[in-house]
Amino acid sequence: MFQEEKSRHEIIQRAKISYFEQKTNMSMRAWIDRELREIGLPTMTDAECEQYALAAAPRIF
Repeated sequence: MFQEEKSRHEIIQRAKISYFEQKTNMSMRAWIDRELREIGLPTMTDAECEQYALAAAPRIF
């Protein structure tokens, strides 16, 4: 269980980094949810979004 949580944490952190490197108007939550779905993990819960301080609003350039 702990290893799975650690892996999920690492995936979320890497997705946050890749989000900032990309020019996308997706919200950070949508970006991370997409990354998680691609590898077969459940999307983020509201509690996780609060824990990682994620924005649900789209990014505007």
